[in-house]
Amino acid sequence: MTQHIIKLGEGYGDVYELITLINSMPDRVQHLLVLHTTKDDQDKISFAAIMKPTSQAHFLPIYVCLEGMPKPQEGQSHARYEAFNESAKQIGINLIEFDVPPSTKYHDESLFFQQLIAVFRLNHLLPPI
Repeated sequence: MTQHIIKLGEGYGDVYELITLINSMPDRVQHLLVLHTTKDDQDKISFAAIMKPTSQAHFLPIYVCLEGMPKPQEGQSHARYEAFNESAKQIGINLIEFDVPPSTKYHDESLFFQQLIAVFRLNHLLPPI
């Protein structure tokens, strides 16, 4: 089975695209994640959706909006975080949150994605290949 991270982008609109994917295919969503990091001395979050594998090609996509959102501070509202959390509630899935290093710590973004996939496997969020 091929497990592949698909980067949607870092912008605010990309989060709503991810939410639209989640809402249009709720039966395919397996896990929803919020990844916390510090990039350029700023706390950032990434949103990710691990989908169930396709039946024919055995392809398991992981959609990610990478490090584009500021981390919500205690007591403050964050519209995109709340929208992502609301989508999770609507389909009956709890958000899973991780602290991860920033992608800039890796020589290449693909190495960062391989590391994320390894972390997801170790936490039993992805099946072994």
